[in-house]
Amino acid sequence: MSPNSILYADILVDTTTHQTFQSGKVVMLTETEYRLLVYLLKHQGVVCRRGDIIEGVWSERFLYDTGTLDVHLSSLRHKLGWTKEGPVRAIRGVGLILPHEAPASEVVKIDAFLREILMCHEDALRKKDIRCYLRLTPFVYEILIDESILRQIFSAVFSLFLQYAPSGARWEISSQLTLRDYTLTLTSTGSCPDFGQLQSARQQAAFLGIPIRMGNKTTEEGQLMGVELTIPMENTES
Repeated sequence: MSPNSILYADILVDTTTHQTFQSGKVVMLTETEYRLLVYLLKHQGVVCRRGDIIEGVWSERFLYDTGTLDVHLSSLRHKLGWTKEGPVRAIRGVGLILPHEAPASEVVKIDAFLREILMCHEDALRKKDIRCYLRLTPFVYEILIDESILRQIFSAVFSLFLQYAPSGARWEISSQLTLRDYTLTLTSTGSCPDFGQLQSARQQAAFLGIPIRMGNKTTEEGQLMGVELTIPMENTES
């Protein structure tokens, strides 16, 4: 594939000729529809705020109302056979997202994966004197999943925790295996982000393709924030 081409599912965009192909057939897009498609393709997996899209596509800031964006997006969806359900999806009050095209899944050694993630944050953990405990369900060491998506989620979560966890905080990563799913839970004591920040992070993680719950609460030990990630058992190997 040419370095001037962008491939997404059955869509191929030639950024030199500004031509768009779907399943090998030319799709006739207006220049604005083309720029909107390219913007979304270049921001896969990112929740794009409407103002940023308008500025990126029209090269203007706040001169176009969001109705103009909606009209062009609707036309683009119609020409590509997309619907409101996907692949471009709206997140209420936040913006739009075009999820990454999911690559083939691979077997991830979950214990080694989590330890590697922890090592990547080792310096930050040491500086803040954060104690981390890894408690994994015995005999569940391999999961069939997209490792890049799993890495994005955990890197985002760890960064969030590092930002708000005070010195001397305690982290615990635990897992639970049932007949239906395999669940990983990450909790931390200490200060918590406000609800809006947690909600935004949860929405972005969910659109990466894995159900995830985030929240915070007050306990006897103080503030506690947590993340729960659940993987259906039909996608796991034990």
